[in-house]
Amino acid sequence: MTDSQTNAQTNAQNNGLRTVQAIADKLALRHATLDLSYDSLGDAGVVFLARHKDLSHVRVLNLAWNDIGDTGIEALADCASLTNVTHLHLDSNAITDKGAAALAQSPNLAQLKLLNLTNNRIGDDGALRLIKSKKLPKLEFLELELNRIGEERLSRFPDGAANPQLRWLNLRKNKINTDTLSDWIQTGVFSPVEVLNLGFNRIDDAGAKLLAQSPTMARLKKLVIDFNWIHNDGAKALANSKNLANLQDLYTHENEFTREGEETLLDFRIRQLIKTHGGDGTLNLNGQRLGNKGLQAIARCPEMATIEHLSLRNNFADHMGLVALCQSEHLKNLKSLNLMDNPIGDKGMLALAEAPFTGLTALNLEKTNIKVAGVQALGTSRVLTQLEALNLSHNDISNQGGKILAQSPNFAKLKTLKLWNTWMESDGVIALACSENMANVTELRLNSNGIRYSGFKALAESPRFSSLATLDLRRNHFCVDSFKLFTESGRFRSLKEFRF
Repeated sequence: MTDSQTNAQTNAQNNGLRTVQAIADKLALRHATLDLSYDSLGDAGVVFLARHKDLSHVRVLNLAWNDIGDTGIEALADCASLTNVTHLHLDSNAITDKGAAALAQSPNLAQLKLLNLTNNRIGDDGALRLIKSKKLPKLEFLELELNRIGEERLSRFPDGAANPQLRWLNLRKNKINTDTLSDWIQTGVFSPVEVLNLGFNRIDDAGAKLLAQSPTMARLKKLVIDFNWIHNDGAKALANSKNLANLQDLYTHENEFTREGEETLLDFRIRQLIKTHGGDGTLNLNGQRLGNKGLQAIARCPEMATIEHLSLRNNFADHMGLVALCQSEHLKNLKSLNLMDNPIGDKGMLALAEAPFTGLTALNLEKTNIKVAGVQALGTSRVLTQLEALNLSHNDISNQGGKILAQSPNFAKLKTLKLWNTWMESDGVIALACSENMANVTELRLNSNGIRYSGFKALAESPRFSSLATLDLRRNHFCVDSFKLFTESGRFRSLKEFRF
């Protein structure tokens, strides 16, 4: 044996000893989570773990990125002390259908709820065996992304029905096509699933039509089919499907359909969102990533005529999406509108000022990139004259914005005015304190600004804020005289809520 071979053998032995010691150290802690990811265990390490260690305390076992093949998985499946494991992570190994079958047949994994096999070598047979396994009665989440599903069409399929507890199935980035979907749908494996990810596959119009026509999709709440080969016909089939009545989320971007197909699917998604997120005249679509195209779909939707309270916070829409809303004939009954965390800017405010929202009483514009011109648009609007609640917080409207609010009769009915973090200083607050238009304000929030003593004094002595009950002045520029003013002012002492 050469010196290099001897050194290699010694290094391998040392690595093996270090692995054994690392396993022993982690097991000694008796934690419910055993994380052995990236430990280069290989089959030998997993066999050692399964045959010689007590794993009865383990609930979450992470063996990702360990070069584990079918031999190691077979040993793991035979491990009698694994009976309490609920989460098993085996992603990024070398597991094939044989290893998947061993897991599906294991008598020791009856408590398993989540099985992660992302980035392995599992084909249709192994995947179907897992989905249909009677030995995994509690399996709810199955991750099979980046495997070999769809590469070879099966001639024989595993017997049995799909696990009724399975509600999450991730088949992203495989090679699933129309033939694969046809076979899988006939076996009924999708029937219990509520979340199905088929993104980055080879699904065309025929495949989309199969999904749309199959009664086994009736329980689906979320369907991801982005980055496929679907054209307009497939898009229309999905949008008109009677079997997707429970669908709440549909992700279809990066397919082959034109604007017509895109709008068809967007309209379908909005109808579903109204069905699942609306009720009693209220529709909350916060955080749905609708973008401008989604807002345009809302504008097209006749069902919006019944909505009085619409919340669109954090949807990545700018003034173009808002323009569509403002031009819609279906939104005339709005009483409150929340546009928070959307960069609509002053251009959006110009559109909003001309919108037919004559009944709008509450408007949330927090963190929408509005500046003085946007406030001016509100102040000169001929339609937005009934506002009772206005939030302009986290916008750079400065003192000039405060003066516009003070001068415009459009704000005479305000009861709630939120202006925190608007770069306003004492001059803007003095203008508000002197304004007859602020007589109905009961809640005023001016925290996180640049207000100094003169602004505080104007508020304390103002005869205009006769209805004021709540005042927030935190994180401004206080001094000794400011605090003295707060303690001696009859106005401040009589407030129901005063924060500074």
